[in-house]
Amino acid sequence: MIAKAIAYLANEHIFIFLGGDCLDYIPKHKDELSLIKFIAEYQYINLDDLPYIFSSREYYKKRVTKLIKENLISRLDHHLILTSRGRIFAKTLGLTCNKPNRDVKYYPRLYYISGLAAFYFNSNFVSFTPSFNIKDKDVLTTSSRRYIGIMNINGIDYLTYHISKERDKKYISSVIYDIQKESKYRNIIVFIDTDVKIDTLNFTFGYNQVLIVEDTLENRNKLAYVNSINWYKILCKIFKNPHLSEYNFCDYIDDKNRYISYFTLFDTEKINRINQFLRENKFKKIEILCSKELYPKLKQEIPRSNYTVLNIENYIDRKKNIYE
Repeated sequence: MIAKAIAYLANEHIFIFLGGDCLDYIPKHKDELSLIKFIAEYQYINLDDLPYIFSSREYYKKRVTKLIKENLISRLDHHLILTSRGRIFAKTLGLTCNKPNRDVKYYPRLYYISGLAAFYFNSNFVSFTPSFNIKDKDVLTTSSRRYIGIMNINGIDYLTYHISKERDKKYISSVIYDIQKESKYRNIIVFIDTDVKIDTLNFTFGYNQVLIVEDTLENRNKLAYVNSINWYKILCKIFKNPHLSEYNFCDYIDDKNRYISYFTLFDTEKINRINQFLRENKFKKIEILCSKELYPKLKQEIPRSNYTVLNIENYIDRKKNIYE
């Protein structure tokens, strides 16, 4: 039986007794505490993701080695977990933590969630809430949901999914069904592995946004700034007097009554709205602005449009703005 941990201050030194075992090394550095808190919440962290947790990448290996030596964390294959001693210490910090789930079939999901959370751990633009902190475990209908969490990007919540290359068409159909029955969130992100192919039309539901994001480091970085692009500044350099559109199929209209839409990432809902308009207006075109990387994919989906390809990164507003 694990005894309760007791901490007290004596002669300016903190001692923690773990059932008779005195913990003489108390992690105090904010990065060490961040790591312990992270593992307490996510159960695992990949060794490759450690630099995302530590503010200084120069000394993190020494700090991790020290925590392992003090038996607060241990290595499990290519991941770190809390030891029983580490879990008791985490409880003294007021944290709730459980033993790592050792069911092999859940490993890929747990590892992916941990990796995504670590990537955005120190982001000023993105916060991530894992699915196991959202679901009401007492409600049976939530137990089979496919989402992995909620990403908040500059104040906008996105229900988030992941489709790995190991998943079959049946699983993809289950994700589609899961999104279809969603009643609260109107913005969706679906991460897909590089080799995953999906039918764009199957991922249109009448929501605000459905972003299909090929899961690369470059796209993860772009996602952090998806709501921080100064599009008006870009448009003013290309079009005369652009102003917000009252239509749902385009973002702006200029003095020549040209319909203008922009894409930071692949948004199936916006693509569908544009195509619906073009089907009903065979002699109209849309002016589309996008990155060089996104251009060929959009050109394939919306061939009857005029494209302006630009370096969107030059127009990122890197100050954190929260839009309610």
